[in-house]
Amino acid sequence: MNQQTSLIRNLVKAGTSFASIVYRSKGDSSLARYTIILGHSYSNLLKKSKNELQAKLDLNEFQGTDFLAAQEVLASLNKSLAAHAKGEQNSDYTKKDQYVSLGNGVNLNEDGTIQLFGLIQSKVELQAGTPRKKVNSSAKTIAKNKIRKDLPVGRFREFALDSGNIQTLKCSGNTLIIE
Repeated sequence: MNQQTSLIRNLVKAGTSFASIVYRSKGDSSLARYTIILGHSYSNLLKKSKNELQAKLDLNEFQGTDFLAAQEVLASLNKSLAAHAKGEQNSDYTKKDQYVSLGNGVNLNEDGTIQLFGLIQSKVELQAGTPRKKVNSSAKTIAKNKIRKDLPVGRFREFALDSGNIQTLKCSGNTLIIE
């Protein structure tokens, strides 16, 4: 745990940095190596996503259900930006007030677990997971998920820093192996 604490302190002190993570997904148990950017400005990512989506709406790229979904995603981005401008989280965020930022993409959850947040640069699947259970989402929900995924904010991910998920973490010349 001492090595883990030391690496986390270095991550928090660092500015924007790259990290490599071998991570087992909680959702489907797949194993992948990710290259991520830690310390990326989430507000800037929201702004870029909002501008891209607004441009697509202005060009009438969406029709029917997709148009309604795009409008709702845009409203959500605007709500998040307004909250971030006040130093708050979007009230619709499912983890609102459940963690404290330690800095540079590292958060401490209220249950004592640590999360890394980063912008995915690349992903290499090392081991396939089990198929996810089919969910009966509405057409609008499916459209909203696809729209979000295609925006810059869709590359922003959360990684649980525990032995069940992260196997290795490399950052700034330091390597953490969790067994």
